This record gives sequence, C-alpha cells and structure tokens, in this order.
Amino acid sequence: MLTGSKTTFKVRQMVPDIKERMLSHSGVNARGRDVFGLRCLPGECVLQRALLVRKKLTAKEGGGWLSGTLFCTHFRVAFVPQDSPKPDDNADPVLLGDHDVALASIEKVVAVGPSRTKLVTASSSLKFTPEELVLYCRDLRVLCFLFDRLTPDTQAVEITYTIAKTYQPLKPGTVLAFQNAALGSVEMKQFLSNRRRDSHMNWFDSSSDWEQELERTGACGWRVSSVNDRFEMSTSLPKFNVVPQKVLDTELKKTFAHFNEGRIPRWCWRHPRGSDLLRMASFQNNIYHEKDDIRNLELILFGGQSLCVVVELGDEMPSPTDIQLAHTRLRALCLGDISTSVSVPDDKWLSTLESTHWLDYTRCCLRKAAEVACLLRGGHLTVVLQEAEDRDMTCVVSSLVQVMCDPHCRTRVGFQGLVQKEWVMAGHRFLSRINYHRDSDKEEAPVFLLFLDCVWQLWVQYPCRFQLTGDFLLALHDSFHLPLFSSFLANCHRERCKRSQNLSQSYTPVNGWRDLVPRGSFPDPSDPPLPPVWDWALQYSSQRRERFTQPVPPLTLPQPLLNGNLNTNPEAHRLSDSAPGSVFLLSRGSFSCSANLLPWRSGGGSGVYRKSHRRGGSSSENLPGLERLLKAWALTELPQGHTTTTSGLQGPLDSYEPLLPLLLGPCLGVWRDCYLRGALHAQAFSHPISSSTQHPVEQLAWEVQQLRDKLTLASSPTNTVPAKTQEPRRTDSNLNQNTNNSTFLFPASRPPGPVASRITPPISNLQPRVPPARSRAGHRDSSKHTFLFGHPSSSESRPDQRYLPAPNNNAKLPKSNGPSLGS
Repeated sequence: MLTGSKTTFKVRQMVPDIKERMLSHSGVNARGRDVFGLRCLPGECVLQRALLVRKKLTAKEGGGWLSGTLFCTHFRVAFVPQDSPKPDDNADPVLLGDHDVALASIEKVVAVGPSRTKLVTASSSLKFTPEELVLYCRDLRVLCFLFDRLTPDTQAVEITYTIAKTYQPLKPGTVLAFQNAALGSVEMKQFLSNRRRDSHMNWFDSSSDWEQELERTGACGWRVSSVNDRFEMSTSLPKFNVVPQKVLDTELKKTFAHFNEGRIPRWCWRHPRGSDLLRMASFQNNIYHEKDDIRNLELILFGGQSLCVVVELGDEMPSPTDIQLAHTRLRALCLGDISTSVSVPDDKWLSTLESTHWLDYTRCCLRKAAEVACLLRGGHLTVVLQEAEDRDMTCVVSSLVQVMCDPHCRTRVGFQGLVQKEWVMAGHRFLSRINYHRDSDKEEAPVFLLFLDCVWQLWVQYPCRFQLTGDFLLALHDSFHLPLFSSFLANCHRERCKRSQNLSQSYTPVNGWRDLVPRGSFPDPSDPPLPPVWDWALQYSSQRRERFTQPVPPLTLPQPLLNGNLNTNPEAHRLSDSAPGSVFLLSRGSFSCSANLLPWRSGGGSGVYRKSHRRGGSSSENLPGLERLLKAWALTELPQGHTTTTSGLQGPLDSYEPLLPLLLGPCLGVWRDCYLRGALHAQAFSHPISSSTQHPVEQLAWEVQQLRDKLTLASSPTNTVPAKTQEPRRTDSNLNQNTNNSTFLFPASRPPGPVASRITPPISNLQPRVPPARSRAGHRDSSKHTFLFGHPSSSESRPDQRYLPAPNNNAKLPKSNGPSLGS
C-alpha cells in the first residue's frame, strides 16, 4: 500500500467491513467501559482512533487549537482533549459530549493536503496523506481537526476513510441504524426506559394536560374531546382536541369529513381579553352540507363568540418549497466550502444574503403573527388560522402569536410545552420536513428552523422579556438535525404511538375498545426507545444547561377575563359592532367580507344552508384596516414602567401586551451564533473570548459594577476631570436612518473597565440588547455598535487591516437600532 513518497489508499483495502472492525474491539467495549480515555455508550464500539490530533476551537470556545485524541465509533465522531478528566463510570451515559458530533449529522468529509483538498466519500481514493480533516455538519457547524507531524500516516488515512464510510448510509432509509446500534443494547434500552420526563412542562398527551391548559388560560365554553382517541377521525390529529362545549361528540364526528385530512377547527389559546385562537385545514370541495352539519360547523368556528375572522395563510406566507430554497442558499452563503474554492466577496455578501430571501420570509412570519396578536387583543371574536393542510405555517403563526402575547411561553418549560402542543402533537411533518432518510427531497423544508429564527429575532429585540436564552434556541436548532429523538422522528402522534408501543385492543362494556400497552415491550428488538428532545441531560452538561435560562423580573399577570373583553376603546370595537355571525377575512393587513370563506354561505350549489347567510355584515370599505387597529391599540411607554392608553389613563404595564417586532430592514439580523459559526472566514477574524461564557447574572453584575465605578469617580471630590457638555438625546423614531461604514464580520469588544481583570464580559451581540424604544438614557458607550455593523475599539489589533473603516475622530456614533448581523 506504500509506494515511494506517495501513498495510495483504497477504501476497500484500508477499511474492512464494519462488522469485522466491531468484532475486533468487542473485547474492550462490551459494557460501555473506558476505551482509550473515551467513555463509550453501552454497546458502542470504537472503529478507529488517531493520536496527537488538534481540534480548531471556535471564537466562542476561546479560539486556538486543543490537543487530544480523535475517535470514530459506529455512532459518533468523538474528540477527547488531552487534559480532560477521567470519565466517571458511575455517571449516567451522555449521548454526545461537548466535542462530539453524531455521524448522522455529518454532511460531507473533506481532506486537506499540502496543496490540495478533496471531498472524501465511501468509494473515493486518496492519493495523499491528509494534514487536516474538515467535517461539514447539517447544523451549519464546521469541525476542523489537524493531524500532528507525529501522527502515524495510517491513522490519519484510516480515520478519514472510516468517517467517510460510516457517516453516509449505503442504502436510503437506513440512517436510523446509527442510533439503533448505539441505543439498541439491553443496557441502553433499560437506561432510556427508566428516564423520567420533565414534570414541570406540559406534554399535551393526555386529557388532563389539555384541561390544565384551559384552566391556565381561563378558557370557558370549551372542553376536551377524545373522539379521535383511536385516530379514526383523523390520522394526523392527536387523540385529544379542544372543541366548544355545545358540540357533542356524536355531532362532532360528522364535521371531520368537511376538512382536508379531517383537520377540523381546534382551539389553541385564549387571550386574557377573551379572544380565542383556532387553527384548521381548508374545507373539502364538493361536500354536501346538511343543515345540522352547518350548525355544528359554525358553533365550532365561532366558539361562543359573535365574530369570526379567518386568516388565510396560503396567499401571503412562503411555501415549504420557498423555505427549502431559501435555507439552501443561506447554507451556501454562510457555510462556505473550502473544497471548491468558491466564496462570496465581502462587498457582495449582504446583497447575496438579501437574495436568499430568508430574512424576507422571517419578516413575513413575524408580520402576520403581529397582525393576529393585535387582532386577538380586541376581544369578542375568534381568529381562525387556515391553511390547506394545517401542518406547516399554521404551526409557525400560532406559536409566534403565543410567544408574543403569553409570558408563560417565553419561559423554558412554557416554550417546550408550546412546541409540544403546536408542533409535535398537532402533526407537523417533522420526519418528512427534516428528511433524515434522504429519500424524498420534495417534502424537505426546514419550517421549524424558520420558526426558531423568528423567536430569536424577538429575543434579540426584547431580551428582558424572555427567560429562555439564545443558547437554548441554539441547542434546539442543533438537536433538530439529530435523528435521536422521538419528537422529530415522526410525522404525527399516531406514528409515535405505533413506534413506541405494541397496541393490542380489548373490549369492555363500559369503555368499549381500548388499546392495551404492555409495559417494557418494544415493537422490534433492534428498535430502541428514543428519548424526547427535552431530555437535555443526554446531550449537555449541567454547566451548559444553566445557560439555557436567565432571570426575568417578576410580572404581575392580569386575571383572565372569562366573559370576554372589557376594553372601552371605541376604535377597538369597530369589528365588534358588526352583526352577530359575521365572518371576515384578514389578508394583507386589511379586512374583507368574502362570500367564499364559508362554502355554505356562498349562495351557490344544492344543499347550501342559506338561512344563516351573513346578516348586515359591514362592507370592506367600512372596516378599519390593520393600521387603524394598531394605532387605536398602541401604548406609549413611560420611563417609569407605566403605560398611557389612548384615553390618557396611566396604569401598570400589561404583561399580555404583544411584543410587536421591529420589521424594518436593519432591525432583522442574521443569527450569527448559528449561521456564521461554521464560516471559516468568520472563525478566522472573530475576536476570541473566554471559553467559559458568562451567565447572564455575571454579565449583569459586571454592568452594575461598571456603573458603581462611574458613580464613585463622578462623586469623588478630588475628581478634576472636566465635565463634558451633555449631548442632546437623539430620538430613535426614524428607523430608516442608515449609517453603513463598517464590515459585517467583526463584533465590537468592550472597553477595559475597572473590573475587566476580574470579570471578562462576553462579546456583546451585534443586535441591540434592548429595543430602541426601551433604550436607557445616558447609555452612550463609544464602543457600542453602529446602526448596521459593529466597530472594535481603535486600540484593538485587527487580523486584517483592509476591513478597517476610515478613521474619523470627530464623527459621532449613532445609536444602534438593529444591525443586520446578530449574535
């Protein structure tokens, strides 16, 4: 295999069959013991290892290189640092360590030689010894490993080929064999079966869970129906659904046939002012509407309210194909590829970003959710989100509305329950949209990732209103690409039940046919029990999990109004003045009275029940547009934390006021910690920080200490520093003022303060930590970011001087209203 100075390797020569290599290591790793310093999972086998390997650390990890040993198992690529502590055999196994990556999340393997790079596959040949190994991951990470000069050439080549042979299954549909091999042992099955679920979050898999949500939101007039407990009415809906109390189950069964896939209108959430949020699929065409069916349909749509607004999402929202294309372009822009030598010039980067349309789709989702949130605030109505199949954009909009309006959904457990309710149990096609099997590209679309990006935009603009942090959103983003969790490995609740249970049935005169679930049984001996994604202890250490939450000030939540809205604002009641039973369409920010919203009210066709035709409904000319509603419901904030309503009355801040996002171009940024962490040029020029990223409490303590030092210096009698003329406070009302005089890759660093030696603050985000309307007076640090981009201090050394802007000592830095790149 060695010929002269050149080495030629064939994958079939160097890498034997995986089964043979597993047998060769079975003696050292039968019970998950320590193998060469690697804590293996029960049943996990080491396929190959390479000594004296250095891993390139990202800027968030401190930069530089970390020495250690690189392993490849049949489940993951693991890197064990040289100075890492010895693993504890008594500790619970962790699926992935801080430096590990699952084989199933690797997208391609690139070998870097002295003068060339090569994309390595299972059938390729390598004619040089790799000096560097680059792993491109599906979650936009790029892992770089550098082989030392003392690393044996055979180890460098073999581990490269082993990863290339095992990360991509040979046959479509076998990607789940990775976690089956890692989690399918008897010890691991027993360990996963004994894991306890988080008791603090709502899982929405039982009738009591839904009743708890009805009680929490104060929703009266609704009940939990189990008519779909055997998935006979709709295979994609959960077992339990919330419907009006006046509709009996016998009558409810007749309504499923009127909607696509049987996805009837279902209750999602109630606003404290009395409005209800529903979601449903489109009506079936050519369905004969009986008189009783029409009565039940209207009872479900109105839910006891006198007004119904249908929000059709098909016309304005992006399609799954659009989302997939935008995300593919975004990956190509942010991830880069050193194997093709194709990169986007810096002066074309922002225009290329705009052409991906990813931020446009993010802005579209936030705008539509803001419209619905403002509409719900009026009370006395039901807002129904309608989509053709009710499994994609209705999930996005309904979830964003609740994040904007409900403080509980901005906590970690509340947000997890929200995803469980509106995505997992509601039947979002996770398995098809993620396309783990890589067998159907037509269904692939990262709709859930678009939702996480929208939540991140809200978190950046309102950081003090969220308990969850950007680290939590990033962890959920990364977990989305791992085929390990039951939350993402099915398209509906019915598929999850089939995979996790042996369903046998028994009949009793009282309960009828019921499913019996034998305890401790599995459908297939090789099929492991997959954990939910919310079991964070399987992926992250306690130190990482502590960064998932931050303290938020206690909010006085108003009591829900069980009988509707008590608002006396006349402008907010313009829609409520319409005749009872009116149905309106909200489209492109304005209302209309389309006769085709309800098929039985269109006036055509036989069997149409015309008695309940719209009575005295207002025309589209008499309806207030969204701008008038926003103006009528807008609240002017005061510095003391009070609000002034349109009537001029002052009162405490309403915790349920929607967090309306800023949607102008500069106010939406790129999720830098997620999208740009794998860009090699961004890693090269990022300012390194301490690997132990501070907790928000430590960051707050640092800021408080800074203020104390400034107050001490100002109040000192020996202070001879001349007082500076106070600059007039600039308003942030004009968000279109643009000052583009820097680059997009460099974050700003904090100036050295009196406590800089004791506490090292993290890099401040490129997005403002406080919304412009909430900016504190007198906060004018000269090192803060400009309107679009970040400036480092003048004394800081830069790796590339061509990115420096022209010096201008007399120029004043404008206040940041939201840059284009975030953290």
